[in-house]
Amino acid sequence: MKDEERRDPHASERWTVDGIEDGPRGRVARIEREDGQTFDLPLSALPDGVREGDLLAVEDGPDGVTVRLLPGETRARRMAAQRHLDRLNAGTSHEGEEEITL
Repeated sequence: MKDEERRDPHASERWTVDGIEDGPRGRVARIEREDGQTFDLPLSALPDGVREGDLLAVEDGPDGVTVRLLPGETRARRMAAQRHLDRLNAGTSHEGEEEITL
């Protein structure tokens, strides 16, 4: 992970782009905050190239709020999620994980 992507003490929050969809006033991104709350933002308010699942650093500074993509952290999260999915699909049991039968 690059130095600029490490958890910065000045970064106020990390947001996850939960979804991107068409709204009545144009494209919007559904954002999930670290506390689980969600809200919509115009896609144009986010960095170019933002995609569903991207992790964003949100920093409050003297010139206002800055939002930047965190590609390294996003990649790490996607890889961890894929490993977890692969384990579930393989039926591999792991200590500490509960099995759910539907």
